[in-house]
Amino acid sequence: MNTVQLDGRGRPAAKDFRARNDELFARRGELQERLAVLRARADADELDMLSELALRRAEREMEDLIHDILNVNFGLVRRYVAMFTSRSSKHVEDFESAGKVGLLWAISSYDPARGPFAGWAFKPIQREVLRAVRDADHPNLNPGDFEKRPAILAAERAFLEEAGPDAPVDHAAVARRAGVTEAQVLRVLDAPRLDSLHTPAPGQGEDDAPWEERLPDPSPGVEDEVLLRFDLRAITGHGLPSLDPRERFVLTRRFGLDGEPEQSLRVIGERLGLSREGVRQIQQKALAKLAEPLVGTSDESRELEGRAG
Repeated sequence: MNTVQLDGRGRPAAKDFRARNDELFARRGELQERLAVLRARADADELDMLSELALRRAEREMEDLIHDILNVNFGLVRRYVAMFTSRSSKHVEDFESAGKVGLLWAISSYDPARGPFAGWAFKPIQREVLRAVRDADHPNLNPGDFEKRPAILAAERAFLEEAGPDAPVDHAAVARRAGVTEAQVLRVLDAPRLDSLHTPAPGQGEDDAPWEERLPDPSPGVEDEVLLRFDLRAITGHGLPSLDPRERFVLTRRFGLDGEPEQSLRVIGERLGLSREGVRQIQQKALAKLAEPLVGTSDESRELEGRAG
């Protein structure tokens, strides 16, 4: 049984870490060659039962091997997450998950001839972790500005060390130090704040409703629903025959025009093999087709009501 020596922090010693990676990737190379031969025979329809079992066994071995490589190198993900992120962030687990995606990409693309795996994995892990950091902690920055953010912050610190901590920041001087445009400096240092819709609206007291409750509701009101249902019943025998079968089915099921209970977009979509958005678009298209019959039918209804009155 091989014993792995640990360093002062309880991590595998660098020599053993590299040796373990070399061993695992050597096994991966052998498995890749074996799989290539078996898959080529499968594509040529030349596999017998024993060869097919060998192919399935080799595929399972590859999955297990990738899992082993992932476990051995997951320390790289944690190290790079600590390097690229703030310890106070609430999204460390999300950042590690993103780093694992980068690690898997590095494993699939690594060639031992390119040098140590840790160096090869740095860029893919960094890319995925920084993308997750931007989405979680800095959603108001575009990718280009976020990439330049460390250089801009370092240039700002250097400027304040020279000019004094209370000196106003010279954005042009910071831009020259960081090698970026002044507009990028302004966007990074004075980034707009994105408040949650659940945040109470300011200026109205502590009991003020949050922003989301002050936004207009896009859904139709009761009066609109009543008018829509009246018009749909009115054109059942006139406008519906002009629709294609799918549009007619969606409107009939959506608004219960056949006397059956109304169905949601999701339920209708499951029956048609469509998404909710797909059903909604069919519904809108059908209603647009019925716009002219709706107007005519509503006018006729009002005229009859006037005569009756």
